[in-house]
Amino acid sequence: MIDQVIHKVQAYAPGADIGLILDAYTYAAFCHRDQKRKSGDDYFIHPLAVAEILADLRMDVETIAVGLLHDTIEDTLASREQIEQRFGKNVAEMVDGVTKLSKLTYRGKAEEQAENFRKLVLAFGKDLRVIIVKVADRLHNMRTLEHQPEPKQRSISRETLDIYAPLVSRLGFDAIKGELEDLCFRYLFPDEYASLVASLATDAEERAAYVAETAALLTDALTSRGIQVEVTGRVKHLWSIWNKVRKSGKELTDLYDLLAFRALVPDREACYVALGFIHLLYMPVEGRFKDYIAVPKSNGYQSLHTTVVGPDGRPIEVQIRTPQMHRIADDGIAAHWRYKNGRLTVSNAELERIARLRGFIQLAREVEDPADFMEAARSDLAANIHVFTPNKDVLLLPEGATALDFAYHVHTEVGNRACGAKVNGRMVPLRQPIKTGDTVEILTKADANPSRDWLSWATSHRAQSKMRKRLRELLEDQGLGSGREFLDGALRKLGGSLKRAEEDKSVPERLAVRGYKDLDALATDLLAGVISPGEAARIVIPDTPAPTTPSPGVMASILQRVRRQADSPILVNGETDIMVDYARCCHPMKGEPIIGYITRGRGMSIHKQDCPEVRGLDTDRQVAVAWDERVSTMHQGRVIVESEDRPGLLAEITGLCATYKVNLWKADVRATHDHRARCELGVVVQDVTQLNRLMSKLRNVKGVLSVSRG
Repeated sequence: MIDQVIHKVQAYAPGADIGLILDAYTYAAFCHRDQKRKSGDDYFIHPLAVAEILADLRMDVETIAVGLLHDTIEDTLASREQIEQRFGKNVAEMVDGVTKLSKLTYRGKAEEQAENFRKLVLAFGKDLRVIIVKVADRLHNMRTLEHQPEPKQRSISRETLDIYAPLVSRLGFDAIKGELEDLCFRYLFPDEYASLVASLATDAEERAAYVAETAALLTDALTSRGIQVEVTGRVKHLWSIWNKVRKSGKELTDLYDLLAFRALVPDREACYVALGFIHLLYMPVEGRFKDYIAVPKSNGYQSLHTTVVGPDGRPIEVQIRTPQMHRIADDGIAAHWRYKNGRLTVSNAELERIARLRGFIQLAREVEDPADFMEAARSDLAANIHVFTPNKDVLLLPEGATALDFAYHVHTEVGNRACGAKVNGRMVPLRQPIKTGDTVEILTKADANPSRDWLSWATSHRAQSKMRKRLRELLEDQGLGSGREFLDGALRKLGGSLKRAEEDKSVPERLAVRGYKDLDALATDLLAGVISPGEAARIVIPDTPAPTTPSPGVMASILQRVRRQADSPILVNGETDIMVDYARCCHPMKGEPIIGYITRGRGMSIHKQDCPEVRGLDTDRQVAVAWDERVSTMHQGRVIVESEDRPGLLAEITGLCATYKVNLWKADVRATHDHRARCELGVVVQDVTQLNRLMSKLRNVKGVLSVSRG
């Protein structure tokens, strides 16, 4: 195997110092002598396999030497000092870094795991080659995982799926990422894995013939128009297929991109020309085109993706790219390696820029709490939407991110001083969700600061951890008085007080169980928004059940702050002069069971009783409310009508709305790819009974397949 490694290195880096690799091979073989793997094979097969993976990634000789030596400090009598003396400081530091990485596991205290991972990120921020060696190490271990006991198989697979697969994706090694995910799938979900493999095997021969035929048709279509092209086809990775089936609820045969074809063309311009001819040949599927050439992924990936209705009416995905783009897709940052006289000429600073990991590494420097960093890191690594700054720089954010998340990703102080946002030039609240392709601008004020409400407006752990840090700083500036006063009020709702808690000798033990040094620490977290008033009070007085509504005296005080001049259709303790706002998450209507929630600054928010958002709200601020039957109301709602695509459909639907005295504020009809239509109606109704009556009548319209409430 060492001959294979050397042959590969000499092919891409002529003149490289092969002597360093041979010396590392000899030293590591001696250190690992007589050691065996779980399979019974000589242990040294593993370092050799890691070195070969690194050679496939076109790594420099120092990194390949580290691949051979990476287990010597941890598993043999070799020391860092000995390695540094023999192989130099760079190799010794990288071997030591990989050793620290290997000690990160899911066993032990969560705080220690998180802090180890944080130190790891800071370490590979100095030299990205450390994580690349660890990736090769993990890949070979996953390939031979069948020799481990089942609990360890699951533990290693979970760690790989949560941490290493997203990290590999960020580095751009898509081929390795796909293999790691499929191996994790095999051990984490063995039944589902076996079922999917069996399903794909049933028509494997027919699928292979279809792939060959379609690839030939695409090749002929493009070459006949003067485009030099190489077309290949494949079935997508198992983990990707299973996730799509699970999330969409569709059958395997209904997936749009089960089959993927790759067309390699000479240059960037040819990519777009080929796209036009493919769309001329096959009908494109609406909403299934992505231009990663104009807007590359965070790891530098570039390609055009389109889904078309291929031969026999089967949907297929076609990826169009140049050979250089293809190499970057497969090799990630290693595609940028350059060698001069056998030595790597790209600096680590350039590698860091190429990998676009600066934000991730900066996160490790900024987020001090290890547990917060671990969660923020997982969220950051899983980032899958890209948005633009006003200068057209690209930021990656987690799915569901808001404008406030964007602000904190730009810079901590931009988030702390945010007072508003513009999305695509339009003013929006900071809690507004954003999506791929949006251009976001954050408005700031010098005297602005985050509030506790912001913690529910952000979805990323990165933003939330930075908010908590700033809220704690503000608390320190103001002293503990406000927090203690807040805690005292929460305790009085349960019949206690802060003074009594300080005299109760059992309180320190209860605080310690929850990780608090004393009552002041609890008060600090309470004011910083880390914990709700009710939860804080029940730590101190644990046997008291959670109150469902505030006491009459507290209720009167709260309601006094949300009164308004005119009556509302909502009754609270028999009163109607309460400022209310209908929650946009569930759009409650008269006639539906409801519950009120006292907000800060927006009066009382009215939700359906079964609204999922209510379960995450502070129970101390939830209030029993009812509809006032004496007050007439008008509610906006949405109705989705799925139907056959036929002439006159919209006219018939709007005529029905007029017949039943339902006003429309929106009527949007779109044809779908399967010769059907989707009509979205914006309606104004008096109550849920009127809405249900309209929906019932719509279901009787000819050609209507389903009617649902938006």
